[in-house]
Order: sequence, then structure tokens, then C-alpha cells
Amino acid sequence: MLEFYNWIYAFRLNTLPLSLSGIILSSFISYSEKGIFNVHIFIWSSLTSIFLQILSNIANDYGDGIKGTDNIYRIGPKRTIQSCMISKKKIRIALIIFSVLSFISNIILLFDYFKKKNYYIIIVILICILSAIKYTIGYHPYGYKGLGDLSVLIFFGFISLEGNYYLYNNHLNIKLLLLCFSLGFLTVSVLNINNMRDIDNDKKNKKYTIPVRIGLKKSKIYHILLMIVPFILSIIFVIITYKSIYQYIFIILILPTIIHLNKIYKISNNKDFNNELKTAVYINILYALLMGIGFILKK
Repeated sequence: MLEFYNWIYAFRLNTLPLSLSGIILSSFISYSEKGIFNVHIFIWSSLTSIFLQILSNIANDYGDGIKGTDNIYRIGPKRTIQSCMISKKKIRIALIIFSVLSFISNIILLFDYFKKKNYYIIIVILICILSAIKYTIGYHPYGYKGLGDLSVLIFFGFISLEGNYYLYNNHLNIKLLLLCFSLGFLTVSVLNINNMRDIDNDKKNKKYTIPVRIGLKKSKIYHILLMIVPFILSIIFVIITYKSIYQYIFIILILPTIIHLNKIYKISNNKDFNNELKTAVYINILYALLMGIGFILKK
């Protein structure tokens, strides 16, 4: 029973909603535009995203664990390898299992598309799997070079939202790029809080995240931009596609966002960043839901 709990802990369930935001929003948009909603696509794209998120989480645990970045000086929650909750061998097996699960669920998701010979979509999932693993694992993990933010923007913004929209409609929507940036930036903000919290330990272990590269003060300004720019882009998007006042419903998130940013800016003890992580996650998922609801109500 204890080992089961350890695995659930390693999966970091609190991060899983982030993997679903783009799928939820793209489903709302597709249904509002053409009345298209495919349960097959929604379920299997959700499972694929969840498997990839879990893969990324345990890969991060493994990579930082064997490199010594996760240690007693780390401020964030304890990690499974660092605290000997799960052995390195079992984590390696889990990496293989979730890589396979991600690939299989994607194959099931794309079954109908094989008939149309859209084989290149398989390449996307393979890149996703490789990227999830290479974030902290290997000789040149890109997470140690400050490229984690770009990766999150691409996978949680563009691939999740625009990619899932493509599955529903068989074409891309250029206008959605504004929302791809918005959702991507909001997700990057969650990573940025993690990196600001661990800035001192990361610097000692040569993990050159954005906060390590630009410093804590500038990282707070960067965080403000990550959370304010999405609202600006979303307002521009609504102006371009305007059909109903309900499309502006997401604006109710501006107040809690400002409160969150005020707390972030005033933090002097890095441990306090932990208190704002959940808030950033909630804002992310609520943004996807409210923006999607606005699409439905505009019909």
C-alpha cells in the first residue's frame, strides 16, 4: 500500500490538469464552431496527454535525482529518488511503461487518421515522448540549458490546443495561435514558479533555468508578463472573433491573477513560492474552461 502511495506521489497529480487545458479548450471551440465533438478523440487525446505528463514528471524526478539536483537543500516537495521512496531501477521501468502507454494511446487516437495517411502525426507523439524524457535525463538535458519554458510553450500551447483542434477538424486555425500563446504562457508561469523557488539550488547544480540566468527580481517581472500577456492576447482574439459579450467571461480571472502576482512580487522567502503554485494551476485550468464556455454561449 505504501509503494502504491509512493507511485501516486511520483505522478504529481496536481500537475495533470495542466495537460488537459488545451484539450478541453479545443473541444469547446470545435463544438461551438461546427457542432463537432468526438468522444473517441477527447478520451484518447486526454489519456495520451496524461500519460505524457506522468512520463515527464517521473523523468524529471529521475534526471534530477541521479544528477544530485534533488537534494536536502532543495526547497520544493521531496522527490522519490532523492528520498529513496522508489528505486532508480523501478523508475527506469516506469519510464518505459509510460512511453509505451503514450504511444499506444496515440495509435488508438489516430486509428481513423491512418486511413488518410496522416502518418506524420506519429512523429509528433514520438517527439513528445523524447522531449518528456530529455528534459532532465541524458548528457545534454535541455531543461538544464533554460529551454524548459520554450518546450512548455510548444507542447502545452501549440500542440495541445492547435493539434487537438486539427484532430477534430482536419485543418489548422490560424486565429487560435493567439490562444495557443495565451495558454502556453499561463502554463510556463507554473514552471517559472518552480524555478524561482529552486533558483539557489539549481544554480549550485548548474541547472540554468530562466530564473538562474536572469536572477530572481527579473524572473518576477517575467512571471508578471507570463500571466498578463495571455489576457491581452485573449481580448484581441475576442475582438477579432466577436459574436457575443459572453466571450469576455474569462476576464473574471483578472482579479485573482492580480492578487496572485502581487503575492509573487512580494515574496522574500523562496519557500513561499510553494503557496502560489496551486493558484497558478487553478488559473490555468479555469482560463481554459471559461474561454471554452464563452465559445459555447456565443452560439
